[in-house]
Formats: sequence, structure tokens, C-alpha cells
Amino acid sequence: MKITNGHQQYLRAIQNNHKAPAGNQSKPIEKTTKEEYVSVEISDEAKKLSATTQEAAPSERAAAIKKAIQAGTYQVSAEKVADGMFEAITAQKKVEE
Repeated sequence: MKITNGHQQYLRAIQNNHKAPAGNQSKPIEKTTKEEYVSVEISDEAKKLSATTQEAAPSERAAAIKKAIQAGTYQVSAEKVADGMFEAITAQKKVEE
């Protein structure tokens, strides 16, 4: 049994394309006359959600943290990280039960 990744069929198609007579390839492309458009309307609820999301954009505190990270002066508290991980695991276990 031979397992391939499918490249052989593409190679065969290219080889067959090169072997085909030139008359078959020179067909003019027909332009369609009917054009369809899709209309999209955003609901009021989606607009409110978008406005809320934009208001919740990075705050001054987040900008300060980003600046400290870029400067290499941001200090990570291992205790806070561990506490957050512990709380997340505890909450996940409660959901699974």
C-alpha cells in the first residue's frame, strides 16, 4: 500500500495540461451579465456591542503595562500567577462536577 499526500494528482494534471492541444486552452472567457450583490445590515444590538467593545479598549493601565514590557521593566509576581492558576483550576473542577 502506498500512501501519498496528494501531490501526484496535481503533477499529473499539470503534465496533462501541457500535453493538451493549444486549441482547447485559448477559449475566450465569457463575462457574466448578471451581477448579484449582497446586502448586509448590522442590528442595533450589534452596534451597541461594538460601541461597548471599543469603550473597553486598552485602558491607561494596560498601556502602562505594555510600555513596561517593551522597556523590559515589567515585574511579574509569581505568587499572583500561581493564585490565578489555582483559582482557574478550582473553577474548572466545579464546572466539571
